[in-house]
Amino acid sequence: MKSLRDLCSNRPMHFVNSGISIFEAVTRMAENNVGAVPVLDEKGKLKGIFSERDLMIRCAAKKLDMESTKIEEVMTKGVILMEAHDSYEDCIKIMQQESIRHMPVREGDKLIGMVSMRDLMQEDMEEKKQEIENLNTFIYYYK
Repeated sequence: MKSLRDLCSNRPMHFVNSGISIFEAVTRMAENNVGAVPVLDEKGKLKGIFSERDLMIRCAAKKLDMESTKIEEVMTKGVILMEAHDSYEDCIKIMQQESIRHMPVREGDKLIGMVSMRDLMQEDMEEKKQEIENLNTFIYYYK
């Protein structure tokens, strides 16, 4: 079973810096085709997450000016983090419990990536597919 480190290791981590506007964050998200980005301070410390859900509920629904409003005003704070050594299955459980779709992953004090529910479900599907193949092989050879 893969750890979250395994899932994050081959992908770039897209993030935004605190102090930027909502418009800049959304532009960066669109350029990188991601649904959420961690918001980091000048020292690289996680301050929050900005997601498509934040954009819809906290920005668009309130008709905020996306060019003048800072990301800190609308980002999700108090973020739950997973550790790099955690399994993808543990992450799925927590994300389902908390009704979240994106989870930052850290190793020690360093943020190493983000995983989405889609990433985790894809990995789960691959694991199940491999398990089925193994069982079919076992049945075929031990009839």
